[in-house]
Amino acid sequence: MLVHRPGTTVSCDDPGASSRGATRRRWLGRLCACCIGAALAPAGLALLERADRAEAATAQGTIRVGHLPAGCVSHLLLAKKRGLFEKAGINAQLTQFNGPADNILALQSGNLDVIHNPWTTTVAAFADGSDNLRIVGGSGLAGIELVARSGTVKNVGELAAAAGQGLRVGTLKLDTLELVTYGTMAMHGRSYRDYAMQFFPSMVGMGEAISSAAMDVVSLAQPYAQSVVAQNGAVYLASSNDVWGPEAPDCVMTTTVDVMRAKADLLTAYMKVLVQGAHEFYADFDGAVADLQPIYGAPKEILEVALRRQAPNPIIRDAGAYGLRNAVKYLIDLGYMKTNVADGVLALNLQPA
Repeated sequence: MLVHRPGTTVSCDDPGASSRGATRRRWLGRLCACCIGAALAPAGLALLERADRAEAATAQGTIRVGHLPAGCVSHLLLAKKRGLFEKAGINAQLTQFNGPADNILALQSGNLDVIHNPWTTTVAAFADGSDNLRIVGGSGLAGIELVARSGTVKNVGELAAAAGQGLRVGTLKLDTLELVTYGTMAMHGRSYRDYAMQFFPSMVGMGEAISSAAMDVVSLAQPYAQSVVAQNGAVYLASSNDVWGPEAPDCVMTTTVDVMRAKADLLTAYMKVLVQGAHEFYADFDGAVADLQPIYGAPKEILEVALRRQAPNPIIRDAGAYGLRNAVKYLIDLGYMKTNVADGVLALNLQPA
């Protein structure tokens, strides 16, 4: 069953009901990536639902998957659309969430088996006591972008040189978007105190702030980032590749210890299909865009750029794990946690060879 949940966002001013528990409230209250900024197109959802019915008729195993309407799941959507899960005997039941907080809460409550989410969400929850969470694989890379309004700064060097001059910079709290912002500054000897910082409750708000000239530099995720850049003549300054390494993911696959024990073989089989989806994406990019365009509902010219910038990365190799370990230091610098928990939360033994 494929479910579209267009309203599953969380207010940053209302961290959740008391039934979620004190630990969840603490980190969810800090997590302000409340809205990705887009939803999959209704026509695209209908295509995926047809694939879901075909899978259910022949499936030998069912895996419940939560995801965001982001570029980092292009290979997942492509595999679903092309019947790759059906051929593997898997019914991949997809549920779209518009915010990472509700996505991970659905996993924690037992309603999902695996989620595709920003790695910062998992690491923050793990550090705050949800030590049953594990990152078991990658999803996408490079698609978290630092974007400058036309007429402000043109590159990272100019961003660094603008320190102390009132440059207005916007981002989200406790998110890969924040780490691209802070990490880019830190790599050039700068910090938040050097800029006029504003923390937004949603990515859409930042895109609108660029359009209205209310902000000079913001962090955005693909494919929304390319829409903002194309419509406003904005400039890309840096990406997650620049901050935590060319093989380190921006989105990851997260599950729980209980699911790993109960469905280890199914998780590996699921990831094998994702690897196949990624292979087909790279082998025929134009064909992949043609299949994905009606699902994302974005103009072809936007999607072609966005999906080149945020490409599939279903397997986390040594270099990617190294990059994530290094990136956690920025979460520590920002005061979100005291120790580096990367080795505790990474569990990559179920990845296919």
